[in-house]
Amino acid sequence: MKSHISKEKFSMPSGLTEETLRNEHNFLNYVRMLKSFAKKYCVIITAYDTPCGPAYTQAISKEVMDIGLKVDLYNKFRCPYIAVIDEGVVLFEKLELNQKSILEVQVKLDTKDKVEVISKCWSAPGALMSSIKINGTEYFPNSRGLNFVVYDKFSKTVIDSVGFDTYSDLIYTRPREVYNILEKFMQTHPGVTVVEFNLPRFPSSGWTEHEKFIQSNNAGFGFIQRNPKSSVLSQFYDDKGVLEVLSTPRSYIDNIGTRRLEETHGKHINISGGHRVTCHQPLQDGKNINIYIYGPCIVFGVGASDEHTIASHLQKILNESAPQYKAIVHNYGFFLEGSSGMTLEQTSVLFNSFPIKPGDIVLYCNGFFSGGQIPNIDMLDAACEPRDYEVFIDLGGHLAPDGMKLVAEKLYKGLMEQDILDKARELASKRVNAESTVANNSDFDKNTNEQLAEYKRFLTDFYNSSLRQTIGAVVMNCNPFTLGHRYLIDKALEQCSFLILFLVEEDKSEFSFDERLKLVDEGTKDIPNLAIIPSGRFVLSSLTFSEYFNKSEMQDRIIDTSLDVNVFAREIAPCLNITKRFAGEEPLDNVTKQYNESMRRILPEYGIEFVEIPRVELDSKPISASRVRELAKNGRFSELQKLVPQTTLDYLVAKYK
Repeated sequence: MKSHISKEKFSMPSGLTEETLRNEHNFLNYVRMLKSFAKKYCVIITAYDTPCGPAYTQAISKEVMDIGLKVDLYNKFRCPYIAVIDEGVVLFEKLELNQKSILEVQVKLDTKDKVEVISKCWSAPGALMSSIKINGTEYFPNSRGLNFVVYDKFSKTVIDSVGFDTYSDLIYTRPREVYNILEKFMQTHPGVTVVEFNLPRFPSSGWTEHEKFIQSNNAGFGFIQRNPKSSVLSQFYDDKGVLEVLSTPRSYIDNIGTRRLEETHGKHINISGGHRVTCHQPLQDGKNINIYIYGPCIVFGVGASDEHTIASHLQKILNESAPQYKAIVHNYGFFLEGSSGMTLEQTSVLFNSFPIKPGDIVLYCNGFFSGGQIPNIDMLDAACEPRDYEVFIDLGGHLAPDGMKLVAEKLYKGLMEQDILDKARELASKRVNAESTVANNSDFDKNTNEQLAEYKRFLTDFYNSSLRQTIGAVVMNCNPFTLGHRYLIDKALEQCSFLILFLVEEDKSEFSFDERLKLVDEGTKDIPNLAIIPSGRFVLSSLTFSEYFNKSEMQDRIIDTSLDVNVFAREIAPCLNITKRFAGEEPLDNVTKQYNESMRRILPEYGIEFVEIPRVELDSKPISASRVRELAKNGRFSELQKLVPQTTLDYLVAKYK
């Protein structure tokens, strides 16, 4: 009879709680916590696909062994592994060096709880599936790498179920973390629909002759590259073509930290604008629903020509079966490590790459459904259905061209059955087209409308040639440029990937437009993801908000600032795909305060989030341009050093001294 450390006798270290464990995302911190939890509870560990990868060092392996384990997982790629620890006692631990083996164990705890564990790795025959069941209920987290379940046998509850992608360079992932990221994306992109989907798994029975060949030869990605004629791909491409569609595209990190694919022009693979070309796209007319398919290499289309990717197949289906939606599909598949979870690079792609608008759809390919209110399309068993074509090219689950088509068909079916396209069309109907005519704009006369159209063309051309990412905006007069303005810019850029600063162009301030532009430009030279654009006649101008230039006499009046806000939201923002507008909190100026309230009320109606940032203070007073002007006129330059950048200070000294 084995002896246990009694639950009652062992106390957790101070500050270490079940909630602390559940909220820990860092792998090393998590396993360090498990040293204590393994002495009080039952800890079950199993490997899925592989227990480790290139980033799993000997030091990391030692940390895992310190839980109370004996097996060193360092360099044990693609090997099945299981461990069961109960109140500090290792009831079972085994690593199977035969990569084709399937490891299974059943353990009974002294409370008569039945624990059943399976570890199955990439090379093993059949469907890739591991499992952790307690009393017949599945608790497996379904993540590549090491999966953990912490079980309280006394209360009969699972404290935590989590998988860490120990193959990835970034060893961290929790299903709910993916949900948090997607939820944040939806919050910051109102009117955009996010849909999760998974991919077909290799069937466990009823194999085709080609699938039997894949199994018997343990045919992975490298095997197909070395033996192109043996692959089902040879039915679609010649030997050179097979090697091309199996090649990995080159990529780079852009100036805002987002990985993009390099421009490529080939027979089968073409990359433009940082992502894979999708065939059969209809023309843009401003009323289109954009569908961005986002996910790992299978979404990119490894093993497929441009014509045969999931995105191209879905585009063709939509063109033929649902042309009324005017949907345009975009392929944002990537080649990054850690594809079973949401890495930092993938998060950057999600937030910074899509030129997204209300009414658009993001289809996110996830290894597991992250829960919550996000719609999902389940096609895990799609390859098990009767068929007369090949779905897979290898054991890694990479899809043949007909497999890509199968996924596209399932995506279309899911979109239609859940009315996602109808809902998206309704949202898109409220969207203003950046290139739309302004002839029916009753706010201005014909001549002014023509000038507005010209300004919109200028903005649209700037966006199309320079940006293609999520954009925020701020409107400033900067009379002159202060550290308060700089603070607002820095805080805004923490919440968007690129910021447009509309600088008030009218010369109705003490400093001319040219002076203000010079000071802003010099004071922000170190910010690569900022563009300064003249506001023209249509952003905070005498035409749209004349009271702004006479604020001192308007402090006691109720001002209607809606014209300027509506013109910005309806006409200007769509040209640059602006989804956020920032402004400084206004504790002193009543006119500006009313302007902020108008933005808070009106902008969300157009799918634009309004963010008010607290003003930075010095000596309990907000840093303001009027305060700077007063000090400069009185020659109190030493006091200005804390209020303005050095470039502004140098200019003020030269101007007033």
